Amino acid sequence: MTEGETSVRVRRARALMDLDRNAQAKAVLAEALAEDPADADAWCAMARCCYGLDDHRGALDAADRALVEAPDKALGWRMRALALVGLERYAEARTSADEAVRLEPWFWYGHMLIAQVELADVTAANTRVAREAAERARELAPQQPAPHYIAGCVAERSERTDQAEACYREALRLDPEHLGARNNLARIDMKRGDHRSAAEGFAAVAANDRGTGVGAHNLRVVATQLISRARWVSVAVLLLTDLGIVSTDAGLGRYSRAALLALVVLGWAGWWVWAARQLPARLRMPLLRTVRGSLSVRLSFLGVAAFTIAALALLLFPPLDPHLNLVVLTAFVLQIAAFQAAQSASKRASKDI
Repeated sequence: MTEGETSVRVRRARALMDLDRNAQAKAVLAEALAEDPADADAWCAMARCCYGLDDHRGALDAADRALVEAPDKALGWRMRALALVGLERYAEARTSADEAVRLEPWFWYGHMLIAQVELADVTAANTRVAREAAERARELAPQQPAPHYIAGCVAERSERTDQAEACYREALRLDPEHLGARNNLARIDMKRGDHRSAAEGFAAVAANDRGTGVGAHNLRVVATQLISRARWVSVAVLLLTDLGIVSTDAGLGRYSRAALLALVVLGWAGWWVWAARQLPARLRMPLLRTVRGSLSVRLSFLGVAAFTIAALALLLFPPLDPHLNLVVLTAFVLQIAAFQAAQSASKRASKDI
């Protein structure tokens, strides 16, 4: 096979990878490398292909082979850095990224890669180095969305939320379909308590994230945070139930119990209205379908429902038998379990793209 024929196959493989058809691209590259095992471009493309298939070990092997054939090939060092990040070998990844920048200091992607490596290593991230690298990438390629997105990630890691939001919005201006920027803007909205905007953003990500499940996961986090707010209503129901039982024992009669029962019903009705207003109407049913697979959400609903039913029953039919206090105790235990599940889920970090 001639060099020109190999290049045609490599170009074809890259076009397939751009369409997220990595398995087909890998087959094309395997044919090219069988004909010319010394083609460094084909090995770099193979590294990219394996990385797209989450085969980080295969990506590293391909990148290393490319560097055997062409030690000064910056693309090989960049692919090696990406593969090492996937394998969580961050020190080696940083060394490879530095080498790529040394070979091509004018290329923005290498600087952005240094920032990515620093962000990936959460145990020893150097936000100053990451920030400087991201800013250099933005200077070299102001019309590329990726450097703005990475700069936003660095700013968010440093808790500079306003700066992060500005970077994400610039990335979206340059590329309205940038899922990472849209996802992270929704995360910022969620932290601010704007569940409506957060749900809108995560739903857009879920519709286009090519099966990663990130958008759906983050929608479940939004739902769990909304449900966790019900704990305050549940605590109020507990107190009102106790008041209802005490008022009966004190001879205050059915009117006081009726008033307390009305407060319980109004309290839950108010919570449902509030929760519904937090979400656009078109997202309510999709969100309910999304959370069906969440055990913590189901437990929370179960606990809230069981406790509310028990509370209403006790208000309507005050216990004459002391054994019926077990109903209150059981419902209370269920509700505490639901609170714990909801709190655990609501504190779970939303995912990044």
